[in-house]
Amino acid sequence: MALIKTFGSTIKGIVSVVPKSTEDNLDLPNISIEDKESLIKHTGIRFRKTDAKSGVDVKDYFSKGIEELLSNLNWEKASIDILICVTQTTTISIPSVSCRIHGDMKFEKQTLCYDINSGCSGFVYGLQTVQSIMHGFNQKNVRAILCCGDLSSQLIEENDNTTKPIFSDGVSIIGIESTEDRNEITGYFNLETAGQGQSAIFTSKGADDKKYMRLNGIDIYNYSVKYVPKNIIDLLEFASKELNFPDYFIFHQANKLINESIRKKLGLDESIVPSSLYEFGNTASASIPITLNTIWENHKKNNGWILISGFGVGFSMASGLIKFEPDFCMQPIEIEL
Repeated sequence: MALIKTFGSTIKGIVSVVPKSTEDNLDLPNISIEDKESLIKHTGIRFRKTDAKSGVDVKDYFSKGIEELLSNLNWEKASIDILICVTQTTTISIPSVSCRIHGDMKFEKQTLCYDINSGCSGFVYGLQTVQSIMHGFNQKNVRAILCCGDLSSQLIEENDNTTKPIFSDGVSIIGIESTEDRNEITGYFNLETAGQGQSAIFTSKGADDKKYMRLNGIDIYNYSVKYVPKNIIDLLEFASKELNFPDYFIFHQANKLINESIRKKLGLDESIVPSSLYEFGNTASASIPITLNTIWENHKKNNGWILISGFGVGFSMASGLIKFEPDFCMQPIEIEL
């Protein structure tokens, strides 16, 4: 197990950006109204944000979010030491999304940039990566921007009524800053992989020779319910904490059936396991921060620590117990490019 502590850095703010265009699962073609209602009941997903227009780049959504983040935190671009993007929907293979953003937005040459190819667990992996890098900097004040998310609709075949009702487009931009005490523990992480589950979510060619996302729903459910609760329990044991310690448990928004099964297996009360599925669907690596955006204005703080858990494509799983006291964490922004 990759059980890891991180030190001396904390999330200062989260901005999430979603397309203005919304699709309703009650409008899905070639499905009876009874089946549509059953689908919404079991997945928990009514609406999805989509931007499948040709030529739209996830980079543009990241850039909009970065502008909002810098403005809200009153950070200058020259103060950013790290820019990392977590995504699986790049329009071009090279150069990286982070390097293209760096060039377009004119960040300083000293800003470290690279991409991470990761899906559902990507926010947790990305956060641990950023915080570990920050701790190694030979300076007092370190700032980082972590971008997570995908335009998943670009990977979905138009008539695929298995995958289409689940996935939604959206990105999150997270501002992270070093704390005054660089040796303060600010996170505990448990990062694992069950690679035998790599075929649960994958891409294959469609009739038009393009690559599209495919799901094996039974495998996704079985891997999630088998491995994720133990991943969380092992993390809490590593941190010497009980299940009643975190203020909230923020799960990757896979679907209602999976998330409810994990919640019940852990014996958690519904009130501390929020969901954003109904309005936003499964937004891949952005789903945890988007969920935080939807609840934080009315959150009930106890000790300032939350547990985050991402799981899915790979089959990859990652949980983190993090100190979370941001300066701002606002509702997702809708844009039209």
